[in-house]
Amino acid sequence: MLDPIQQHLDARAEQGKGHLLFLWSTQLREAAKTFCAQPDEERPLIPLIDAQTMLSDTIRRCHERFIIHISKHSDAYSKSCDYTEFIKTVQAIAGNALQSSDYASACGNLRLCIHEVHALLLSSENDDGSEPLLTLMDDLAMRVRCYMENAAEFADSSTAGKALNTIAQAANEKDMRQCEPLNSMLLISSALAFAQYDDKRIWAYDVIENAITRNLEYSFNEESEESDEDDEDDEDEDNEDTSEVDDETDFIPDESLHVLQLFTLMSAYDLYALSNDDAGREQLLKDYPESMALTLMNAANMIHEGHLRSAYMLAQDFLLSSRDMEDVDIDARHNGLLPDLLPHGWHTIMECCAEGLNDVGLLANVYRYYILSCNDRSDTHYVSKLRNLLRIYGGLSAEEWHDVADGLARDCARNIIDRIKYQPEITTKGGTQRHSSWRNPAYEKLIVDERLSDAALTYCVMVDYLLAIPFFGLGERSSISA
Repeated sequence: MLDPIQQHLDARAEQGKGHLLFLWSTQLREAAKTFCAQPDEERPLIPLIDAQTMLSDTIRRCHERFIIHISKHSDAYSKSCDYTEFIKTVQAIAGNALQSSDYASACGNLRLCIHEVHALLLSSENDDGSEPLLTLMDDLAMRVRCYMENAAEFADSSTAGKALNTIAQAANEKDMRQCEPLNSMLLISSALAFAQYDDKRIWAYDVIENAITRNLEYSFNEESEESDEDDEDDEDEDNEDTSEVDDETDFIPDESLHVLQLFTLMSAYDLYALSNDDAGREQLLKDYPESMALTLMNAANMIHEGHLRSAYMLAQDFLLSSRDMEDVDIDARHNGLLPDLLPHGWHTIMECCAEGLNDVGLLANVYRYYILSCNDRSDTHYVSKLRNLLRIYGGLSAEEWHDVADGLARDCARNIIDRIKYQPEITTKGGTQRHSSWRNPAYEKLIVDERLSDAALTYCVMVDYLLAIPFFGLGERSSISA
C-alpha cells in the first residue's frame, strides 16, 4: 500500500511547488496563462454600465419568453425556460473580462456576472431547465479562480488587492454562501494565488482570515438554547459580541455550513503552507484536531517526509478518539487528497506505515482488524496475508500459527455477536456474491483453511441461515455433517 501513496504524494508536492496542498496547484497557474492576450490583441474591457444593460435586457427577454411559455402550456410541472441567450451574454462579458489586464475593473464585471447568474438561479428554482445555469455557475467560478492567478502575478499590489476584494465580496453574498457554498469557497480560495508574493500576501490573509471569522469562530454549543435562563445583562452582552456573526450564519443550512467550514480549513492550511508560515499551520492543526481533512493532510505530510511511525500513531489516535471507527474509516475513503488510495480509510494509513517500518506486529494488528470487521469477500485474502506474515517474518511455527488462528476465530465470533446485537441484518446482492452485515467471509475462510470445526459450529449457531444461503461453497441446503 505504501508505494502508490508515496508516488501520489510526490506528484502532488510537485504540483504544489514543494508543498502538499488541498486547493492550489501549478495547474491553476497554467490554466490562467491561456487567458492572457497578447498586448496588441487585448480587447477593450466592456464598461460596467454597458455590461449591466446587456444582462438586464437579456434577463427581461428571458422572463418574457418564460411567461409566454407558461401561457401556452398550462401544466406548471412541465414549465421550462430557454436560457441560451442569457448564457451567451454572460460568457461574452466574462470572456472579455478574463482576457483583460485591467484587473480591478475586470473583476467588477466578473462579480456582476456571478451575481446575475445566481439571482436567475434563485428565481428559477422550480424550473426543470435550470441545469445549464448550474453548469454556467460552476464554470464561471473556476475560470475566475484561475484568472486571479494573473491578477496576483501581474497587477501591482494596490490593484491586486482591489481585484481580490471585489471577488471576495461576490463570494460572501448571503445567497451565494447559502445556496452555492462550494463555488463561494472556490472564489475565496483564489486568494491563495496572492500568498506566493511578498507584496500581496497581506490581501490573502485578509480574505481567508475573514472567512475563518465568518465560518469557524462562533459557538457551536447549545448556549443559544439556554439563553432564556440567562439574565438580561448577559443576553445584551452576548448579542453585542456575536450579532454580526449571527447575521452571517443563522440563515445558512447545516449542509452548506459544513461545506463552508471544510473549505475554510483547507484554504487556511494552504495559505499558511504557501506562505511558509509554519507557526500558523501548526496552530491551525492544534485548534481543529477533530477535522478529518486537516488530520489526514498532517498524516500525509508525515508519510511524505518519512516519519512513518508518527503518521501511524496519528492515524491510530484519530481512530481511537472517534465515536464510530467504521464510520470514520468510511469518511476517510472519500477524500480529495489520496483519491482511491485508502480502501480501508485510516487503517490503510496505518497499514502503509507499518509496511514502511517493516514492523510485523503493527502490520499484523491491522490485518487482524480487517479480518474481524470483514463483511464481504474483498478482504478474505487478509487471512493468507496474516498467516504468511506471521509464519515467514514473525517466525511462528505451524502449531503456533494454528493457536493464533483459533484465538482470532473466537474474536471473530464475539464480533459477530456484536453485529447481531447492534447492526440490522441488511442483505444486498452485487453480481453473484451475497453481502450481509452479519456474515464474515474472512472468518469463514479462516475456519476452512485451519479446519476449525468448533468455530464452524459456533458460527452456524450464531447466524442461522444455513437453509437460505450456501455455507463455504457447500451448496444451497448445507448442513453441519456436509
